[in-house]
Amino acid sequence: MNASQKLVIGGRILASRLTATPRPFFVQYSLLNACNAACAYCNSPNRQDHPLTLAEHRRVLHEFARLGAVRIKFLGGEPLLCPDIEELVEDVRRLGMRSAMVTNGFLIPEKLATVRRLDEVVISLDGDEAAHDRQRGHGTWKRVMRAVELCARERLDFFLSAVVTRQSAGDIDWLLTTARRFGVMVNFQVPQFNEEMYGQNARNWMPPPDEIRSILAKIIAAKKAGAPVLFTARSYERTLNWPDFVLERTERPGQRSPCTAGRYFLQMEPNGDIYPCVLHVGRFQPMNAVRDGVEIAWRHAQHHSCFDCYNTWLNENRAIFALQPEVLANFWRNYLRPKVVEG
Repeated sequence: MNASQKLVIGGRILASRLTATPRPFFVQYSLLNACNAACAYCNSPNRQDHPLTLAEHRRVLHEFARLGAVRIKFLGGEPLLCPDIEELVEDVRRLGMRSAMVTNGFLIPEKLATVRRLDEVVISLDGDEAAHDRQRGHGTWKRVMRAVELCARERLDFFLSAVVTRQSAGDIDWLLTTARRFGVMVNFQVPQFNEEMYGQNARNWMPPPDEIRSILAKIIAAKKAGAPVLFTARSYERTLNWPDFVLERTERPGQRSPCTAGRYFLQMEPNGDIYPCVLHVGRFQPMNAVRDGVEIAWRHAQHHSCFDCYNTWLNENRAIFALQPEVLANFWRNYLRPKVVEG
């Protein structure tokens, strides 16, 4: 993202906040649940798929652009499995929005022409070969590293995303070293418990609370020391200070949520259901972008009673749209590809 693009996006967010006019700026856009990996803590491949047609996708994307969306992030499952992915990436660009994708990387070499057209690529990498393969399947690390090396050679704007479990907690330093070597940032996250999205086995991979706090303290210290950690120490400190990791979020039924989820960013499932965020899937009665219309479904998603959660990424997003200075400064710095790449 260049400086002029960030100024435009920042100006739109500021205007929206000053006028108290919500806009669905960041859209987490799930294309399908199917996946060519079998990650131990993910339930996505076991969920039914009712994907939209290309014509339905195009209508939905046009409506998001009309409502003010600035970034569409394609998710799965594995979004590169979507047969219409090339057309959808081009549609996002044609509509003037930024196109992003979260991928396991397996198909990047054969889908490179499409990946080159993305503005941002997030590649899942949990640690060294032993740690990654334990969590995501034998032989997957080599495939991911080929994708990472290819994206680096192509000088694409990409990031790494690591799920830190009791099995991979010792790989934080390896991931930071790898991120430095390729000149990119890394996002660390602990497993979530939403059984619809992550499955019952996710709890088995969660480190014990004291270890979680040690992990988070290490990530915070690394960030403050200048390590290539994508999100702010502030957001990781919110996770660190969460009182009970068995409870992933707090609700206050009947009260209006202070969270910006639903109003300024949202989650859309493969069938078009729109949720405030991923933690609401299976726990919130959504409306549908195709059946009910994008604007109606998005406005419905604003009416939830979730007050807080320990998800670092969601708290970072929440703080961006709350205009928190430290988070805005971090967003400005880190969404430009670093210039120096170590050999």
